[in-house]
Parts: sequence; C-alpha cells; structure tokens
Amino acid sequence: MKMPISEIIDRYTITKLKSERTNEDVAEELNFYKKELDGYKVNLDNYIELMYNINGKIWDTEGDIRKGTDLPLEEIGRLALKVRDLNCERNSIKADIVDRFSEGFKEIKINYKKINYGRN
Repeated sequence: MKMPISEIIDRYTITKLKSERTNEDVAEELNFYKKELDGYKVNLDNYIELMYNINGKIWDTEGDIRKGTDLPLEEIGRLALKVRDLNCERNSIKADIVDRFSEGFKEIKINYKKINYGRN
C-alpha cells in the first residue's frame, strides 16, 4: 500500500530532526523518504518547512516534559497542553496536504467537554 504524501512529509521531517538532534544513524530512512518526495513533480518545500517547524516545536516541548522531573505538576500539565495544541496545528497542515493531493485521510477530532452531572 502506498503511503500518502502527508505521512511521507511528516515522517521525513521527523527523521530529519532525528538526524540533526541525535547520534542515531537514520540516513537510509531519510534517503527513502527523500526519494519518495522527489517522485512528486511539484514543489513540496512549503509543506516540508511547515511540517519541519511544527515537528521541531513538538520535539522541543516533549523534551522539556521528559527532562522536567523536578517541575511542578502544573508546569508539566501546561507543557502537555502545549503539545496537544501543537499536534492540532500539525494535523491541520497534514489536512491541507490531503486536500491538495487528494490522497490519505484527515484526522478529525472533537474537543472533549467535561460535564458535571450534579457532582460537586
């Protein structure tokens, strides 16, 4: 099954971040995604840049959570909410790509609203 372009761009940018920010050798994986991207005869640079930036922000925020063992729970919660919001942005970018190329699927989320059913 062919991977949708939105997923290829997402995985490519995450792998690119991993290659830049860790010592892990991901050259083969990075080359695979790059080859897939090169198969599209349109300029994908804008989508790649948008996805790279948002995935970088998510990477940084999740890193702050991991190293924040001494942080108060309120701060960890704030960072977790930030990751949630960044993921919404990420899903929006992926949805734009799905619309543009008519392949893949959109992730549809409905905001949860807590209702107090008579409990105090």
